Amino acid sequence: MHEQKLSLVIESGHPAYEWAKKQSDAVGAFGHIGTHIDCYDSEPLEAQYEVDVVVINCTHEMPSVDDLEPLALADKALVLFTANIEQNGYGTPNYGVMNTALTSDAIEQILLNAPAFIVIDSYGIGSHGDEHIAFDKRCESKGCFVIENVNLSAAVTHSMVKLKIAFDKDSKSTGKRCDISAICR
Repeated sequence: MHEQKLSLVIESGHPAYEWAKKQSDAVGAFGHIGTHIDCYDSEPLEAQYEVDVVVINCTHEMPSVDDLEPLALADKALVLFTANIEQNGYGTPNYGVMNTALTSDAIEQILLNAPAFIVIDSYGIGSHGDEHIAFDKRCESKGCFVIENVNLSAAVTHSMVKLKIAFDKDSKSTGKRCDISAICR
C-alpha cells in the first residue's frame, strides 16, 4: 500500500488565484479554488477522516440512477472520475465547460445510499451557479459532503482503496481547503 496526494493547491499567478484575489469576498473566493470541501449550511463533525471508496468511471457519461442504485456507499466516499483535470487542466476554459453535472434523480439515489462524501475531479456535481450550490446543500442536509477539484488520474482511481481527508474547520469560507490523499494498493 502507498499513499498518493490528490490536493490541488493554487498559488499566486494562477488565473484562479488572481480571480479570487479580485473578489469583494476574497476570503470566501479563496476557499473555493483548488481542492476544497463545500460547507454552506453544515460541515462534517470531524476535521479528519479515513474512508473506504467506491469509484465510478464517468469519463463517458455521468452515472444514472440505475448505475447508482446497487452501490453500497454507506459512510464511504463516492469518487466520480471524470478525467476533467487530467484531460483539461484545472481552471482552463475547457475545464469550466465540461459537463460533469449529475441529474437531480441521480443525487437522490446517491443520498439514499448514504455516502459520507462525494469526491469529484471537476468543479462540482451541479451546473455552475445556483444549481451547484443547491446540490451541495441538498447533500449536506443528508450528512454527505462534496469535495471538488481533486487531482485524480486514471492510474490512481484504479488502485485506490481508501481516502484520507482533512480540512480546516476554522475557515470562515463556505469552501474549505481540503487535503486529500488516496491509499492505493
